Amino acid sequence: MGFRYNFTSFLLFVGAPLLALALHICVGKYPLSPTIIPTLFIEKLSGTSEHALEQLVFFSIRLPRAIMAALFGATMGVTGAALQSTLKNPLVSPYTLGMSSGAAVGAALSISSVRGSLSPVSIVLAGIIVSALFQGVLTIIQITAQPENVSAIVSWIAGRLNAVYWNHVLLSTPLVLVGILGVILLRWRVFMLSMGDEEAKALGVNVKRERVVVTVFASLAVSSVVTAAGIIGWVCLIAPHLTRLIVGSDPKRLLPASLSLGAALLLVADALAKSVWNYEIPVGVVTTLIGAPLFLYLLRRSMHVYGG
Repeated sequence: MGFRYNFTSFLLFVGAPLLALALHICVGKYPLSPTIIPTLFIEKLSGTSEHALEQLVFFSIRLPRAIMAALFGATMGVTGAALQSTLKNPLVSPYTLGMSSGAAVGAALSISSVRGSLSPVSIVLAGIIVSALFQGVLTIIQITAQPENVSAIVSWIAGRLNAVYWNHVLLSTPLVLVGILGVILLRWRVFMLSMGDEEAKALGVNVKRERVVVTVFASLAVSSVVTAAGIIGWVCLIAPHLTRLIVGSDPKRLLPASLSLGAALLLVADALAKSVWNYEIPVGVVTTLIGAPLFLYLLRRSMHVYGG
């Protein structure tokens, strides 16, 4: 069992993201051979341009897009797992808590006390309200925007990575890393919160404070990637649940593994989005096609809990 877990961990933490990254970089309307990548780095460092077109495609288009896809997927994987464990609800995600719709504002309102309580149910309900509020604001912006800007807004809402460049990566990465690192370092607290409020309190945990801290770190990472790439849904549900099937529900293993699998999933999804069809579609459409059936399955499993 130990060997199996170690081997699985290796695949999750190292193998899957690296293979997905190689796939993402090489596929597209202008394919790149994996064997040419080292040559492009050497030419870049030496200032030569024997493969000028390949350098342009790799360094200016593929590499920043791949990095952002990995960052986005990793963020959604680890924050989805952390929030589901913290709130003890397998259907919770950064989107249902309003983190994407209102960025940090959404999360700040979502973790506000409701009639003096901070129960998981109140947090989710507050998040849904915040999300609906900002969706309404977004609709007003679409209606009143200049016609030439509407397509860009729609593309952002659908979730796209084709408009991501180095400036987006450089602006998002620091905050994303702070948020992810904060969630990972708090995985012991997430573990205690996952046992339930009463059990956590019995161990001396300040449940309200720890839940707020975890949510704030998650919000920081989520809002940073959403600002750059748009609303790419379902990864925050898919990655944690697939990871649980492999490593179990212990947040100490679940969080790092979900980070890795989330990155791999979004890299693969974006590779499909830009290569399978004759024209490129938003990666958010691909993740929705994969995630919606899974959500229905999870909803069906959870119905008996609430007497549905």
